[in-house]
Amino acid sequence: MKHLFNLHRKVVRIDYRNQLCSFATFATGCVVLLSLIIPYYVVQFINPGDVWDRYRLAYEQPRVHFDYRYLFLAEVALPEARSEIVTCSSFEPYNELTEQRQECGVIKVTSDDSNVDGKVDALAVSVSFNLPQEATGLKFYTFYFFLDAVVKSRCLFTIPTIISLDKVPPPVHPFPSGTITHSGHLTSSQTVALQCPFFMRNIKSHFNHNYLPGENYTSLHQFLPPSILDEIESSNAVYFKFDPHRSHWTRDGAGEVTIRVEVTIGGEDSRRTALLYNTSIWQKVAQFWMQYFSVLVVSLWIADKVKDWLFERFVIRAMEVVPWKEKYN
Repeated sequence: MKHLFNLHRKVVRIDYRNQLCSFATFATGCVVLLSLIIPYYVVQFINPGDVWDRYRLAYEQPRVHFDYRYLFLAEVALPEARSEIVTCSSFEPYNELTEQRQECGVIKVTSDDSNVDGKVDALAVSVSFNLPQEATGLKFYTFYFFLDAVVKSRCLFTIPTIISLDKVPPPVHPFPSGTITHSGHLTSSQTVALQCPFFMRNIKSHFNHNYLPGENYTSLHQFLPPSILDEIESSNAVYFKFDPHRSHWTRDGAGEVTIRVEVTIGGEDSRRTALLYNTSIWQKVAQFWMQYFSVLVVSLWIADKVKDWLFERFVIRAMEVVPWKEKYN
């Protein structure tokens, strides 16, 4: 006889039957219930703590726009230990307090979209002014401006953004003229995770944009960066700020001082603008289900083998019915 090969195998079906109110039904129900519960604890053991993420980081480069809201203030040294203030601003209340002294040149703004994705990757803003004739040099300067920064990877938010230099001394003394450049990155400062609306829960984080200098500002102190930063931090979950990492300078004899701020936005340093979001209930369910289902498949298979052993070894008594025997008897 020629050697025969197995071409197909069919598992023999055997039914085990008993009354609904019986120990066999109770034991079988316990095995099934345990097969559904145990995967939950297995997932929790594998991932200690939360079985799903409460928060998620979103790495997104914000879309920024400079709309000429700025303030510049410099103190210059005069002979006989005297000093004078040079200032200019786009805020009318500040100009009224300083008797509308606009002693700066034109604000120059250049932007660069290096990867041509429609988002500004680098922004440079500079302000220039001439020292008074009797001035001996620059003592310190304060310069800040606001940006409109929009993110929309999770949901649409307009994040408060301020780029500021506060009371910075010149690199050398005296500094009669030249250019001082500060380079850095846009970075996020966050205290509370952002909330986006989702199905059955229409709750969204809100931002307070009333930090901009306005008519309610009655003293010069309110226009300075520390005061504005306190207002932004106290009323917003997150904001973008300037993180300087280097500066360089050149001197010349032109009699003009230029302060230049170069801001890198996103790119290779997208982690600096990462934002923390609360996960929605549906994200939690999806994350948990993916882990739970993979363990559940194994758990149900083991439960089926346990039931086979219990019935075949008569640990649980039940009526054994073999359908294929009934068919041919």
